[in-house]
Amino acid sequence: MTFWSANNVEPTRQYRFIVTSNSDTWWWAKSCEKPTVDIDSQEHKLINHKFKYPGVINWNDIKITIVDTGSKTKDLYVLLVSSGWNIGGFGEDGTAKEKATAYLGEFVIHQMDSNGKLLEEWTLKNAWAKSVSFGSLDYSSDELVTLDITLTYDYVVFSKK
Repeated sequence: MTFWSANNVEPTRQYRFIVTSNSDTWWWAKSCEKPTVDIDSQEHKLINHKFKYPGVINWNDIKITIVDTGSKTKDLYVLLVSSGWNIGGFGEDGTAKEKATAYLGEFVIHQMDSNGKLLEEWTLKNAWAKSVSFGSLDYSSDELVTLDITLTYDYVVFSKK
């Protein structure tokens, strides 16, 4: 039976999400990728047969696009400096992973239904900003300036409510 013929099933919509970091809501988030995973495979030969076995799990980076509200460029720059990176070299304390992950803290993607009820929760563990694009400017466009952040992380904790 297809979902459109059932009156008690509602498909999830892409625009019903909230992103939080350190329990602060990123209301300026325009788009956010959900986590993806790759599983390596190992091949073993036995006489004239090949057998494949699952290997190591690799969580892929996610990209978040946010709207520049006037202060977000400064916030992203502070994110880089607070993560231990110093433009022109290393910061005084180096760039330890603990410092890089401390700024974002617990990064969570919440997906909701039409009533605002939480459907899924994706918690990225040890997330840090791998790449930041401060947007582009164009005289021929009246679009909003958007900033792109690529986050990398160790693993994900998923919960379905």
